[in-house]
Amino acid sequence: MHIHKVLVLGSNSFTGGHFVNYLLENTDADVIGISRSAEYNPLFLPYLYRKEKSARFRFHQLDVNKDTEKIIQIIEEEKPDVVVNYSAQGEVRNSWKWPEQWFETNCLGVVKIAQALVGKEWLKRYVSISTPEVYGSTEQNLQESHTYFPSTPYAASKLSGDLFLFALFKKYNFPVVITRAANLYGVHQQLYRIIPRTIIYLKMGRKIQLHGGGESVRSFIHARDIADATWKAITQGKNGEVYHLAPEEGGFRIKDVVKLICEMMGYSFEQSTELVQENFGQDAMYSLNADKARTELDWKPTVSLQEGIQEMIDWIEENWEEIQQQPLDYIHKI
Repeated sequence: MHIHKVLVLGSNSFTGGHFVNYLLENTDADVIGISRSAEYNPLFLPYLYRKEKSARFRFHQLDVNKDTEKIIQIIEEEKPDVVVNYSAQGEVRNSWKWPEQWFETNCLGVVKIAQALVGKEWLKRYVSISTPEVYGSTEQNLQESHTYFPSTPYAASKLSGDLFLFALFKKYNFPVVITRAANLYGVHQQLYRIIPRTIIYLKMGRKIQLHGGGESVRSFIHARDIADATWKAITQGKNGEVYHLAPEEGGFRIKDVVKLICEMMGYSFEQSTELVQENFGQDAMYSLNADKARTELDWKPTVSLQEGIQEMIDWIEENWEEIQQQPLDYIHKI
């Protein structure tokens, strides 16, 4: 399948920005990006970091909820071979405060855009970026057929969008592929996420809070590996299928990831951390089996956790003055 044009919803997101960068570096496809905010500081957009803006990339500042008709108009005018949807409200804790906003974006936004694409002969693939949180807290080696049991408004809203896409596939053979990935990390990530925040707090001499003692287990996978998997889902995936994306080494307790960063940077774990109460509804474990992606998509991760963390340490060191001017907490946008 040759892809001439890809439209990326949520192109300013961490994973969306890495995927745009992947397309520009590894394919000859034209790329259209759509996000509700203007393009971010190049520090947070890999396709702009140390680069001239590519003539193959065009950007539109539009909101999936407020500018739906304009987005659909652009899609119909551009006739992309592929639409990849990274657009989402993704903060778990804050989804309890404004659940209706999470459902508006993660469910209704998906419904309105996907419904408008039904029957478009030029559309070869629609890739939806979902989350393992739709399964709730799980045991080891979770497969794609596992029962859904979401624990948060975020997870429930993402699952609602997924289920609508499955319905479109069943009725119209809508060319949807869904991916669910382990925790993502890498350079250019939002600074409030656990790995960059740990590095930054160590450098600042601030205590790192471990919710629930840091006992929850997460698998971590690098954003470049996810971008590669997304491309392979486009070119080799099967309509109506879900693909898990996860590292082979399995999961780590959050406290062990923080401890690894402390060791790599030469800090005492005990003196640099403090225990705080667990988030309500936060699942204890996500451990995905990614054999299906390895077999059907011929995909495997290439960046180890230690390599990826070292790259992030170097990126933060190199951009330290600018990073100190950036907000370190999540800022909610209405």
